[in-house]
Amino acid sequence: MYETDQLISMIGSKRAMLSQLRLLFSSLDLPTKPIRFLDPFCGSGAVARLARSMGMQVRASDILPFSYTVNSIYLGFNDEDLLPMFQEMGGLDAYLSMLNLQGLYCATTAEALVHPYLSRHYAPLDENSYDHATERLFFHPANARFLDAVRSEIDQSLQDGKLSVVEHSLIVTTILYAASVKANTSGTFTSYHKSLSNRRRISQIMELQAPYLPSKQVPKGKMYLADAAEFLKKNSGDICFLDPPFSVQQYSSAYHLLNTIALWDGYEPPPVSTQKAGIRSDWKQSASRFSSLQHADAAFVQLFGSIDARYIILCYPTKGIVSTKRIMELLSARHGPVNVIPLRKANQGGVQAKGKVAQIEQVFVAGKKAVHYWPVEEALKRVELYKRIDFLVSQVFCEVQEASPFSFAGGIILKTPLDDAKLLSMGTTELENVIGRLEKAVCTSEIQAIRLLCQSLEEPQIESSEAVILKRRLRMSLVQAKEKWGIKQLMHLLEDEPQSAVVKQWMSQYV
Repeated sequence: MYETDQLISMIGSKRAMLSQLRLLFSSLDLPTKPIRFLDPFCGSGAVARLARSMGMQVRASDILPFSYTVNSIYLGFNDEDLLPMFQEMGGLDAYLSMLNLQGLYCATTAEALVHPYLSRHYAPLDENSYDHATERLFFHPANARFLDAVRSEIDQSLQDGKLSVVEHSLIVTTILYAASVKANTSGTFTSYHKSLSNRRRISQIMELQAPYLPSKQVPKGKMYLADAAEFLKKNSGDICFLDPPFSVQQYSSAYHLLNTIALWDGYEPPPVSTQKAGIRSDWKQSASRFSSLQHADAAFVQLFGSIDARYIILCYPTKGIVSTKRIMELLSARHGPVNVIPLRKANQGGVQAKGKVAQIEQVFVAGKKAVHYWPVEEALKRVELYKRIDFLVSQVFCEVQEASPFSFAGGIILKTPLDDAKLLSMGTTELENVIGRLEKAVCTSEIQAIRLLCQSLEEPQIESSEAVILKRRLRMSLVQAKEKWGIKQLMHLLEDEPQSAVVKQWMSQYV
């Protein structure tokens, strides 16, 4: 699913709130089309992708280089844009297969690397024996060699004129996502786990995946590398979504290694004995004032004074540096009236201390009133229904479906963007009945889904636009199945299944 798949995990991610935010965005009184959506703290891009999938014209920014690189691709391109790319390499899929093979070879052999950067500074030489006094454990040594190989390869190809700047950025994006998934960390790069053993996710050789992008019907957005206030001074919109840092944790230091992979500038980290995490010395250049106890208040004053938008939607937890009362004062002074929606968030990870207060995420809404007002009970019910719809968007159905107001690719995959206006106009009972019927038709296994996707692609009457959607979903299903069973068992399971050209091409890289 475009909104939630291939997202780099970050502090304060709004991924779990997308259903609530979709409902909120849909309820606003916005007469202009297309709706202009501003996201000056883009981060992982989850909310910006949601807005784009809803048909909005997205303009986003962030001060971190890796966020700029990733979101430039996911916001600025459609699936069809990938087709003419990498012609000298035989197309995107062929090039990714070549890079994966090259990375696998370097990961599993002692072949000398052209640029052994991550494997020298951020991974041990031996997975079974490492020296904590001199070696960092951010990556399994095999995956560090994989990353070094493919990252150096694409830089050389760019220098030789084999890749365009856009093609290079697209591959860097796939590398950044793979690196974030395989990192031996718990979410940030300020520390790493003391061991590499007993973590299958860490030790499995990584695999670069093509980005999952929306169809050409979804408007393209644009990403900027800029400070939030400066970005807002140059851009106006209908909705301005704000998700600023709320704690003293600086994102530029927390994700320093992703910035280094994006820049690939040969930064020489200090010895482990001097600084364990090897954080870039220039992280302060992109430090946020919102994470400063001294400067956060002034940062909000400047931010609110820079906004030109019909609505402002600010997400900020009760435990943030700036108090709820102060935010209300500052926001109301320039953009009132202001309403606050408290959302209880589940505590993250592990067993929580008894009696610990749950984190409350506050959503401040400033501007004109929303179109739809429901009793609290119905509003909460609709949020749950939207969560179920978000689940269905990522599924494959076991038979051809027709269920208004939804539309389908090949009859077995929900198309996006969804028609939110029609969804809002439906009663909760009617909507729940439609969702219930679709939930009963969801495929129960990855193999069943792969079989049906292959069959749909072989249908002679399939439209080219729908075929693109089906092919992308098939590739994702193959990757997920490989992660679950391993390549050997997956090949065995697929032996008796109809195999489309996509499956054969995908499997050829492992034969």
